[in-house]
Amino acid sequence: MIIGKRKTHRFDLEANREYKMPVGFFNAVRDNPMALYDVAYKFIRHHVDHEVPRLKELFDYYLAENRIKSWEGSPNPENAHNQVASSFARYITNIRVGYFMGNDIQYKVVKGDDQQESTAETLDDLIQHYNQAANAPYTDEMLKKDLSITGRAYDLVYVNEGETTLNLAKVDPTTAFVVYDDSIKAKPLFAVRYYQTGVLDDDLQEQYEIYTDNTLFHYHSNGGLPQTNAPEQAVQFDSQEPLFFGRVPLTEYKNNDERTGDWETELDQLDALDKAISTMANFQEDFNAAAMVITGKFADMTKPKYLLDKEGKKVLGKDGQPVILEPAHPNVKPSNRMFYLKPYVASTGLNGQRQIVNPTLQYVTKQYDANGWQTYVNFLINEVHKYTNTPNVNDPNFASNASGVAMSYKLWGSDQERKIQESLYKRGLRARLSACVAYWDKINALPGTNDVSSVVDMIKPNFDPNLPKNDDATAQLLQILSGIPELESQQTLREIAERITGVSADDEQQRIEDQQKYEAEQADKYDNGDTGIGNVFSTRKPAIVDVDNIAKHINGKNAAQYQQADEGDK
Repeated sequence: MIIGKRKTHRFDLEANREYKMPVGFFNAVRDNPMALYDVAYKFIRHHVDHEVPRLKELFDYYLAENRIKSWEGSPNPENAHNQVASSFARYITNIRVGYFMGNDIQYKVVKGDDQQESTAETLDDLIQHYNQAANAPYTDEMLKKDLSITGRAYDLVYVNEGETTLNLAKVDPTTAFVVYDDSIKAKPLFAVRYYQTGVLDDDLQEQYEIYTDNTLFHYHSNGGLPQTNAPEQAVQFDSQEPLFFGRVPLTEYKNNDERTGDWETELDQLDALDKAISTMANFQEDFNAAAMVITGKFADMTKPKYLLDKEGKKVLGKDGQPVILEPAHPNVKPSNRMFYLKPYVASTGLNGQRQIVNPTLQYVTKQYDANGWQTYVNFLINEVHKYTNTPNVNDPNFASNASGVAMSYKLWGSDQERKIQESLYKRGLRARLSACVAYWDKINALPGTNDVSSVVDMIKPNFDPNLPKNDDATAQLLQILSGIPELESQQTLREIAERITGVSADDEQQRIEDQQKYEAEQADKYDNGDTGIGNVFSTRKPAIVDVDNIAKHINGKNAAQYQQADEGDK
């Protein structure tokens, strides 16, 4: 059993509560730093007391610090007490992150009309530079990891002091949250990030940051984490600075509407799997230390030890026999691999009949149903795979040579969840990009006067699931599609070929244009005699041929030569 009081719920009923408050109440305190903090602290206190324990336990499971680590095991202290925790949660998360984010998100800027062409080109350059400079692909992978583990994730768009370049950072979900208004749209009102600073465990301070749509407030309190002090009384307001993102720059992402992780609903199955494996480990260890039962007499016996006097003589007892301190016993040593036994005569029955007893030696062990254990463990593993929609690559039916249709059916459940998660992730990306576009427009990085919402609508993020490649099937598909006359879009073929070549369709188009340009230049050089031997005599100008002079030359001067040649032949 797992130690602790039996619970009807694994986590606190308040452990996954979304924070909301009326807009009017927020507007009354938004410009007053201490009044705003008093409101924020109520959410901080709830977050620390109710939500953080759940988040930390989920992170523990990802690190294989499962509940089995607190399992009491057998009440006999002589028995084995193995506590084997599986890394199943980590396996599922890593599979999900690779499947969802293994290929970087591609952003395309689609202009609505010709008037947006300049804006679209500039916006595309800004996004490409931002994603590269801020290392957005890696941040996206880490966000997806947090989503898979805890069901929620946070990122922060920010600008370093003294700079104008945008940056991006993942924020630990155990140290941040967003508070929304109580409308159906649930617009973010403010976000909180709190963290501890100090020199190891000395000089501890708790730092608090409150983000609104136009201001960042800084606070601190001495003494460490909120669990160990009363920051609502000891907090000090440090400073505030303006923000130019047009919205709260700390964005929350959701894994699903319930904000649950990919394997959170299967924690009971993971605990059962850990217990089954630990029980088998204990059984194997106890089997190696089994008790030995011997029937019969040992041929190899020790000599008895007698009580001796000062002279080394045996002391006699009242019966006249030497006093025995340690009787003779079988000479059994743990290092011995062979024991010598012999039969003995025993008296049995009321009349003392004599009976010869043959010696035996055996171990007393607990019988264990190994086949039943294996069936139970496989059942648990299959249940976890099934209910988390995670493909079991160890399944013998999950063959690498399976048809595309068969593989699609095995990934069908994963694709359903991926579609939901992709929609929710795009919602978070839109918030991130809205903050970026608002800032770029504020510093005039975008041309003209722009409506931020319309500009953000031009950005189309594209997700490409990272699946095992089947280059042969893809090549056959390209051959089939290229033979269809009605298929005029070569862009489609290039997008399919990207799975094999790894070159994006746009890059491939640029390569084609560069190749065509190079071939045209080479042809032009050839026409102008600017290649091969002609390059030696080339004047870098087109050759001019005087046809009239050539004709006169042939008809006049060379006529006599033709005549002499004709006579010589005769």
